[in-house]
Amino acid sequence: MTDELTPRGVHTCRGCGADGLVSVLDLGRQPLSNEMALTTDEPSPTFPLHLRVCPTCGLGQIGEYVLPDRIFGAEYPYLSSVSTSWLAHAGEYTRHMTEELGLAEGDLVMEVASNDGYLLTQMRDSGMRVVGIEPAGMVAEIARSRGVETVNEFFGLAVAEQVAQTYGRPRLIAANNVMAHVPDLQDFLAGMSHLCDDDTVVTVENPSFVTQMLETQFDTIYHEHFCYLSAHAVAAATAGVGLELTRVEKLTTHGGSNRYWLTRTGTREAHPSVAETIAEELEAGLLTQELWDDFATRSRAVIQGLRTWLDEQHAAGRTVAGYGAAAKGNTLMNAAGVRHDDLVLVVDGSEAKQGKFLPGSHVPVAAPSDLAAAAPDDVLVLPWNIAPEIGRLVGELVPGATSWIAVPEMRKIG
Repeated sequence: MTDELTPRGVHTCRGCGADGLVSVLDLGRQPLSNEMALTTDEPSPTFPLHLRVCPTCGLGQIGEYVLPDRIFGAEYPYLSSVSTSWLAHAGEYTRHMTEELGLAEGDLVMEVASNDGYLLTQMRDSGMRVVGIEPAGMVAEIARSRGVETVNEFFGLAVAEQVAQTYGRPRLIAANNVMAHVPDLQDFLAGMSHLCDDDTVVTVENPSFVTQMLETQFDTIYHEHFCYLSAHAVAAATAGVGLELTRVEKLTTHGGSNRYWLTRTGTREAHPSVAETIAEELEAGLLTQELWDDFATRSRAVIQGLRTWLDEQHAAGRTVAGYGAAAKGNTLMNAAGVRHDDLVLVVDGSEAKQGKFLPGSHVPVAAPSDLAAAAPDDVLVLPWNIAPEIGRLVGELVPGATSWIAVPEMRKIG
């Protein structure tokens, strides 16, 4: 008997439907990265965390072992508004898309996986009508408290039909860092297609899978990230649902992301960036065993590097704390066998995480204001994608501490 709920991500590509997925990096059995423990001795159930790649379209993917409502249910703890840099990115997106599409007051803007309203509040303040679709109940309530109309459902074709009937079809649909979180990718894309008319633009932002491999960003692999996207894979996945990839913008967020523009087939001429990005991905080795193997080798070296560094700090009598109870940090620490005696605590700005314990390692999570009392010599910054922002905070809270990141290698920051 196998653990997986469906063949997707293990045997069959959830993007293009091809069989014959290739094993790239097996990170063993790990707990769900955002399923915080309430006590130090609460067991953390574990599930296989194994990256495979479709050799046909290049979609990176993992298997499905728990239902989405367990991962993204009522107590899902991630809040986008906690990060000031992410709020700034949302503001820039609002200005950019308003200018690009000529959005006018009263135009309808939707966001799928709208979280706590971090983006739609800014769109609303610019005069747009806004509707969010967010599966996590607690997070959806925060958005509503900020005046953002929010549909508390998992997005797919059935929900898209209801939303279109209730609100109409939007000029813009934002799907920032959500398409990777979707187990049934074809149902998700069919829903997007249903919401579109000939004037609708869908933008999908996600880390570039090619960049993830080239920069050894293996810690972005965790159970809520079912897919790892490239322009090549997105073009293949959208082909059967009446959508096409018509533009690609390169972003610096999350260590290197792409913004994919999707429109109804035949309604917009493809921008040269589509062919250029796909050519760059193939040149980098997206579909080659050589890149896959090299990525796996470098990832294992990072894991060992963190383990060695922690052992050295412990042997030298140095106190180590962490900053940022991020999902990517849990992948890294569980792969390296980190336990609560390796880090005195991890601090995080999200009140939903404070007072709990990281899954697997059971390191306690506290508020940033508690960092000074812990008096760490070293602070391991786990969400390296916002390391400059966190490095400044560490400098204010514990001026004498040294800040470090572990990916793509152990090094000091600041």
